[in-house]
Formats: sequence, structure tokens, C-alpha cells
Amino acid sequence: MSRPRKPTAVLELTGAFKKDPQRKRPNEPKPNGPLGEPPVDFDEYLKALWRDLVRMVPAGVLTISDRWLVELACRTMRDVKKGQALASEKNLLLACLSRMGLTPADRSKIAVPPQKEELDELAQLARECQTLKPN
Repeated sequence: MSRPRKPTAVLELTGAFKKDPQRKRPNEPKPNGPLGEPPVDFDEYLKALWRDLVRMVPAGVLTISDRWLVELACRTMRDVKKGQALASEKNLLLACLSRMGLTPADRSKIAVPPQKEELDELAQLARECQTLKPN
């Protein structure tokens, strides 16, 4: 089996496009929103699994495009925890978790863009005053 393609964001962060600009993928789809809340048909136990899983995944990794993957992982985890999962379902869970970077080996493969520092209103106002001060 061949190695999966590196995401464009990872190539961008590593500077691959500076060296080889022809490698850019201009038509790659981009996720269009956050992951959101658990599905409405989840019971309380599945909702708790959803929240736990989302807390474990590094910030900025999961988006709305990953909802089905997270749902599949939660339902499979429920079966594993209840002792009702077959070996193939355990392998499926491991595959889901690794795709989200939740195994030690896969965590090292994830490159998340740095989060912009969010300032509270007072700090924002102080910064604006600094820029408006006459010399």
C-alpha cells in the first residue's frame, strides 16, 4: 500500500511550495466550518464519548467534514467499552483514532497551524492606544 499524500497545509508549513511551486494543489477542497455539537440522535453516553474525543484531539484538526468519522469512532468506542466489539471493529476504531492523530505515532504526523492569539477587549484597547500615541 502506498504512503498517503501529505495535506497541503503540511506542505505549506514545511516550505515545500517555495522549493517546488508546481506542487501546489489549487483545487483542494477546504473545510467550511467547525465540528459542532454531537448528533441529535446520540444518547447521553454517546454525547459524553463525543465530547471526550473532541477534547483529546489537538485544536484545529477536526472540522465539519470530520463529523462522520467522529460519529463512527464514538459508536465503535461504545461497542468496545461494552465488550460487544469484534476484532474488526477494534481495528476500525484504531484506524479512526489514528486518522485524528490520537496514537503516539500518528500524533507526530499532524501539523496544526499556530492559533492566533485572542486578546480580550481591554488588551485590544490597550494595543490600539499604543498605536495611536503621538511620538
